[in-house]
Order: sequence, then C-alpha cells, then structure tokens
Amino acid sequence: MKDRASKKQIEYVCGNALIRSLRKRIVFFMVFIVCLFGGCGQVQREVRGETGIKEEPGSEEESMTDKEPVTQALPDNDSIKESIYDYYGKEDHEEINEEEMEAVKGKLPAYFLTVHSGEEFALMREWYDWDSVQSLIVYFSGDLKEWQEEDLLALKQYHGSVTVESDAGTVPARAFTYLTGAQEVYLFASTDVSDVTGILPEGACFPTQMKAVTLFGYQEGKYAELLRLLQDSQVETMTVRPDARTEETQNFWLDDVSGIGTLKVLTLQDIAIRIRDEAAIDGSGIERIEGFIDRDTDLCFVERLAHLEEITSRIVDVRDLSPLMERKELALYLEFYKKTKEFSQEDYGGSNYTVCPDFERMVSLPGEAEGNRFLGIYQRREDQGRVAECFIIDWFSEASDQEGELRMMDTEPWIRVTEGSAVYELRPEEGYGFLAGIRNRMTFEDINFDGVKDIVLEAGSYGTQALTYKYGWIWEQTSGRYEFSPAFAGIGNPVIDAEQQLVRSSWRNWAASHSWAIYRYVDGQFVMQGKLTEEPLFEEDIPPELEVPEDAEVWRWQEEIMEDGEVAEVINSYAIEAEGEEAIYTDSERYESYYAKDSYWG
Repeated sequence: MKDRASKKQIEYVCGNALIRSLRKRIVFFMVFIVCLFGGCGQVQREVRGETGIKEEPGSEEESMTDKEPVTQALPDNDSIKESIYDYYGKEDHEEINEEEMEAVKGKLPAYFLTVHSGEEFALMREWYDWDSVQSLIVYFSGDLKEWQEEDLLALKQYHGSVTVESDAGTVPARAFTYLTGAQEVYLFASTDVSDVTGILPEGACFPTQMKAVTLFGYQEGKYAELLRLLQDSQVETMTVRPDARTEETQNFWLDDVSGIGTLKVLTLQDIAIRIRDEAAIDGSGIERIEGFIDRDTDLCFVERLAHLEEITSRIVDVRDLSPLMERKELALYLEFYKKTKEFSQEDYGGSNYTVCPDFERMVSLPGEAEGNRFLGIYQRREDQGRVAECFIIDWFSEASDQEGELRMMDTEPWIRVTEGSAVYELRPEEGYGFLAGIRNRMTFEDINFDGVKDIVLEAGSYGTQALTYKYGWIWEQTSGRYEFSPAFAGIGNPVIDAEQQLVRSSWRNWAASHSWAIYRYVDGQFVMQGKLTEEPLFEEDIPPELEVPEDAEVWRWQEEIMEDGEVAEVINSYAIEAEGEEAIYTDSERYESYYAKDSYWG
C-alpha cells in the first residue's frame, strides 16, 4: 500500500519515533548498570574457555553483543532479502526470525526478476511465488557453463515474457530450446550482444508456442544468424528497435524474414524498409508493416505482399507515393514529420515536414502546402464501401516566418467520407480541443453496438495524468451519415468492450488513487452506469466503526451505482493492513470480484 502523506501524520510518526528512541536508551542504560555492578551487588559467575571470557549458560542476563546477527540466516541474494523485508514491511536493520522466513518461502510476490545463473534461479524458485512473476531477464554465457541441466529444464515451467541477455556478446542457440513455456521473448536488451552462435540441437526447433519476438539494438547486418534461426519458427509478431548509439537510419531487409511463414506483423521502429530480391518476398504472409519510407525504399513491396492490409510509415523524403494509393483496400497511416521525438520549439517549421505536392494533389487536399500550413498526418481506411480519409493539418503564425522560424499556432483535424458519389466532411464540434501526437489513429469501430462500425479518432493526451480522449462519429441510419458524439468525446481513456456492449473508462485521481467507470449507450447518449474508486484513507477519514490497529493503513473501495445519471447507491468495502500481517477485508468476496478475470469492472 502507498504511504499516507499529511502533515498531521508526519508529526504523529515522528513523535512516536522519538518516544521509542528515548525508551530504548533508558533500557540500554539500565542493562549497562546491572552488568557493571554484577546484578545489584551479586558476583557474576564466569567460565573461561579457549576463546576468552563468556557468561555461563543459564545466566539471567544475556550479552546483547554475543547475539548472532539475524541477517546471516537470510538467503545470500539481495533481491530475495529486499523482498522479505518488503513482505513484512520492515526496515533492513529490523529482526527477521526463522519462523517468519519459513512462513514466507514460496510466497514472495515479484512482477519481474533477473537471473544470472542456474544456482540463482534455483534459489529464486524456492522463495518466490512464480504465479506472480510476469517478466524474467535471463543471462546466458556462450557455453551455458553457469547453468546445470536441471535448472535449464526448470525454465520450461515459466510462462511469462522472457528477456534473453548475455555478458559474453553472444547467446548459444541451444538456450532457446529451454524457453518452451514463454509466450513472448525480448532478445538482447543490451546492445553489446551481437548475435546467436551455434545451431539448434538435432531434432529441436525454436519454441513453437512463442508468437512474439522483439529485437533490441538492431544495426544493419546484425542478428543474421538469429533471423535464420527464426525461419522455421511460429512467430507472428516481430518488433525491431535500432541501436540508440547510432545516429544514422538503419535499414531492414524484408528478405531476411520472408521465410517466417507465420509472420503477420512487422514493426520497424525508426528503421527504413529495404528489399534485395523482389521475388523472395512473394510468399510472405505479412499483413501489417511499419517502417520508414525514404528515397531508397522500393515500394514494390506494396504489390508483392499479397496479404498486406495496413501500412504505418513516416515519409522522410519527397518521392512518388502513388503505389500506396493505387491499392485501394490498403489501410494507410502516413506521417509527414521528419522528426517525431523530443520536439522543441525550434524544431517546428517547414524544415521539419516532408512536403509532397504530388501526393497532396493526389488526395485532393485543398490549397498548397506552403506558407503557414503543413500536412502532418494522412490516414485512409475503408469499411462496407465507405472510405474515410483523415487529414491532420498544422498551422503556424504568419509573422513568425519573417523571423526565420515558424511557431505552431493550431492543429486542425478533419475527415473526408466518400460513399459512392456522396462526399462530405466530419469535424469536431466547436469547443473540443485536439492535441496532435505521434499516433492520432483513426479507426472504424462500433461504439454504440448497433452492428454498424462508427469512426473513432484519438484526440490526444492531456494533463499530468496523461488522460486520453477520443472523438466518435456515430453512423445514423436515418440521415445516412456519421454524426459527432459529444458524450463519447467526454469519456477519459475509453475502451470499447464489444462483448459486454459497454464503454470502459479509467483514470488516476492522484498517486495512490484510481477510478473506473462504465458507460452504456442509451437513447443516443453514453450514460455512466457506475463508478469504482480505490484509495487509501487518511486518519480523519477512517470510519469510527472500523477497528484499526495503531499505524495500520486503511484502503477503501467505493462503488457508486447510477440511475438516470444520478448516484442511486453507494457501497463501501475496506482493507485493513498492519505491518507484517495479512490484510483484513471487510468484504473479501466483493473485493475479489473487482479484480477477477473478466469481471464487471474489467
């Protein structure tokens, strides 16, 4: 639980700490006097041993300095030690007795762990609750000498995500055969690892259950052996991230993954798309691809990839983009920003945009991209014969151009819908803001659950809580057009739950408090059906009927049930948590229902 922070609480805690400190000093002083004067005048019996003078066993007073430090009994692993102290809510100088250590074995929670050897892995298996571990970083040497076979076999029982690392600059191919439980693998988060070595053992294959792979620190030519190793895998999604230490744009050759027959999604982050042999990619099953398109990108891949459904790309050079437009059913998301990271005021202006006049004429964009107006993002999607094109235009002040730089004034989003001969525009209603970002995605999505997909556009993230809003245009059968929904635009962080036919919302109130809300579409409006708030209570807010031990924390889950837009019922449940003890819930069944898989609150 999070620490409470109020002036009153701080003064209370500090006062108690001072009192405890004074008490300890008085007790220590009394013990010292007793020892000095031999227990009020009695002669202290001593026995001499080979190592010096010590108290005779059975002595009423035991020397404090002869006690064996408690920390010697703790496991020799800093991660486990820290987890034990966290489990009991104790400081590292406080006592952890043997009973407490035995009681916690196999129960320590951990979201992620780092393992450097088989011996360390065996120790962690003994102490941690492996159902709570979702991410594991595993280090392998080039010859696996730090791993016993039994520990490698135990890796097969782990089913979370795995990051494979190495201090030796390489990872043996054989290591992957022990990751048969992991669904996702991140390879070489360290940019010092160059590739894999060796081949898979006879009869072995890359784990077939592993569907997603992420390659870090990519440079052109790197991971050649690894990509060959993946040719016969069942990987469906691959993400490639460049080496952050190189400033030049890296190239990725589609030929290198053409043999992965199951690959459907290829995401090249800040990496350019390349092809060596056009015929080599003909049989590829890639459905979605992301990557730079520059002057050297061969756009023949658009026609060669027969299963291609969507392209996400940043256009970094002026060039002919007609191959993208000619494939009518292809969904497009094109950024015309040359730079999309770490924007600063001086980065804005004409030099930061790739202006393609031929493309703008091709999409019939009104006016010319000159002066104070630039096309930032273009999107195209199709559904049921309706084509939606989204244009995000950045506007700059006219006067700033005379000073040698442009200052952004506004961003204007609008959507053009074409259905047969009918063409019309969609715009947000006046008063609704829009914040341009790297991913202002437009999608077709049924948000009112009438069986017809509507149009949704991300409107940006706002505030320190990064609350994201979306615009929604709902298909109206009577008018035969999409209509803007102000109610949907007011929902923070909306998520469409098609199965339950509702819209979910969630947000952070402050560091330790979160809320969830549920909306249903009723009579043309999105109406809140309920709200759940999780928060720690300050001392003055704790209900007097709760029996709360001193210094314990109290958390409340407040469920508000709505009717006709008003709060009809409020249900509170609490958790009382004292240091080193299990939390006590006033309604454990209701608490568990909030976080159960596929629960009403999601």
